[in-house]
Amino acid sequence: MPTIQELVPSEISRFLTEQHIALDRGVAVAFSGGSDSLALLLAFSSLLPPSKVVPLYVDHGLRVPEELQQELSLNRDTCERLGLELTVLTLGKGSVAKTSSTRGSGIEEAARLLRYANLEDACTVLGCTYLATAHNADDQMETILKRVFQGSSISSLEGIVSVQRGFSSPTIIIRPTLTLTHVQLQQYVESRGYRWSEDSTNQMECYERNAIRKNLTPVILSLYPQAHKGVQRLTTRAKDVSVLLEDLTSEALQKVVFSEHAGMFLDDFLALERAIRDTVLLRMFSYVAKGTDTKVSYAKVQQLRSALEASTASKRWSITSGNTMAYLSGGWFSLESRAVPFSFCLPIDILEGQDKVELGFASEFSIQRTSQDPLLLRIEEGQLVNPVLRSPLEGDRIELEGKTVLLSKLFSEWKIPSDLQMQVPVLEDVRGIVAVFARFLGGKDRLCNRYKTPLAGRTTNIYSVSKRNESSETYKRR
Repeated sequence: MPTIQELVPSEISRFLTEQHIALDRGVAVAFSGGSDSLALLLAFSSLLPPSKVVPLYVDHGLRVPEELQQELSLNRDTCERLGLELTVLTLGKGSVAKTSSTRGSGIEEAARLLRYANLEDACTVLGCTYLATAHNADDQMETILKRVFQGSSISSLEGIVSVQRGFSSPTIIIRPTLTLTHVQLQQYVESRGYRWSEDSTNQMECYERNAIRKNLTPVILSLYPQAHKGVQRLTTRAKDVSVLLEDLTSEALQKVVFSEHAGMFLDDFLALERAIRDTVLLRMFSYVAKGTDTKVSYAKVQQLRSALEASTASKRWSITSGNTMAYLSGGWFSLESRAVPFSFCLPIDILEGQDKVELGFASEFSIQRTSQDPLLLRIEEGQLVNPVLRSPLEGDRIELEGKTVLLSKLFSEWKIPSDLQMQVPVLEDVRGIVAVFARFLGGKDRLCNRYKTPLAGRTTNIYSVSKRNESSETYKRR
């Protein structure tokens, strides 16, 4: 049995041989400084000369500056010790939050999207064909668990793939440590005598993966010690099913007309195997989006699928949803894009040094320290993590006392006209929607249930949105 010092490099060598990957032009390594990515960097450094290994570090703009600088210093020292030069890629401040809002996704997904985009751009500039990431068996398990409980598609149970084309470039992404656990990678780093950095955000359970890692995975492994291997078998089987479904989807898409819009006959859609109807609709949505970075929700696909399955050729209807519009007329179903209403997304730290911020439609947002108005929303200082103020998105929900409610339902109850609903500011942080401000439009300001804590004796921020001509005071954030 190989020692831990032999196991990691030999597993990577086996992977490269099986995948017929030749690193003649070298490899870029996504190096965060954590134990997993450090293990990957150390292994490649033992297999290739320094000139063939390019470590890339991404600063997402989400870390505490002091912690970030300590990590960068350690990472540079590590690279220097290995005879490597660290390349730091810096994302624009607030870009992750803005992307999260625009796509209607969480901070984790937005950070991943931007991270890969920047890593791939760097590979193109540096002439690296391959980008290696340190995803491991624990990451795979977390991904599968997440997708199972989200009710994702059968194909998605393939999990994290070991080799794939880049998301936005010809770069080939490789993940040679998917069969190794986090503990094995950590032991390998220790055996080599190197130190790694710990990202404080990895301890924050508001991030979904962290919560799974800390609360679900240990219990599963205590019941099923071979769970990692079981997950590996499941992903292999799901991949076989995915290939079959992809063949069926490709055949079905021949009946879709892709021109200015995407359309097909209702009878052709109803003749499709039920297992691929969602996938066909997703491909049609992607086509009409024409490269825009908009996430299509499962709820949107299901709404459209249900409407089609309940229809006959004689029916006529139209469904407007976000930036798409669907029609059924004369037995022909068509999906097209439409102009997106005015929207905004502002990181809350934009208020630093300002009294207030204009939102672009005769209204202002401010954070106060004192106010006589008992209806304004109050949140304990320091509770929010990377908060942003943004336009509402389709499917937005807020957690109120004893229930979770669609914002669109609240807007209807408050009788806010549909053409004004995009003006209602939504406050969100990494845990989800915190508050909605509709009072200035005749509705109400509502705070989510998890932030309704006793505030007596605590320092609080008071959040307010008002019409510009109604604001008579100036406030400063401290």
